[in-house]
Amino acid sequence: MSITEFKDRINSLLSKGIGELSMSLGVLAQIENNNYKIYAVQSNSGAYVPGEKYALGKTYSREVFEKQKTIAEACIANSPMTLHHPLYRSLPLESYIGAPIVMNGKPWGCVDFSSMAQREEPFSEQEIELVESLASELSQLIGEIE
Repeated sequence: MSITEFKDRINSLLSKGIGELSMSLGVLAQIENNNYKIYAVQSNSGAYVPGEKYALGKTYSREVFEKQKTIAEACIANSPMTLHHPLYRSLPLESYIGAPIVMNGKPWGCVDFSSMAQREEPFSEQEIELVESLASELSQLIGEIE
């Protein structure tokens, strides 16, 4: 598979998540040494670009990566996760769902989807399964290239 095909497949999976979840941002991030590095991104705003790095502790994905489980918050403003979160003050996302990416049995990063709009309903079991399925597909894709 060429690098172009690889990137297109990743972007297609992120776009699928954005569309099916009605979110505005989809990110595939690699996490190393407590750094969250954007590996690929699909956004309605163009606010982020691949290669950007953030301290993991300043991202909503910290809990996903540390606990190695899917985290879904439909109304972040009402969540204890956000009460003192440094990112919420600068980027008030209102809904977030993320799942870990595992490579060869080891934590590699995460895929997450977010929006500045609150959701009327909590994420459904089907939506959580979708994100976990996308995480699995992304893991397989990355495994083909790395």
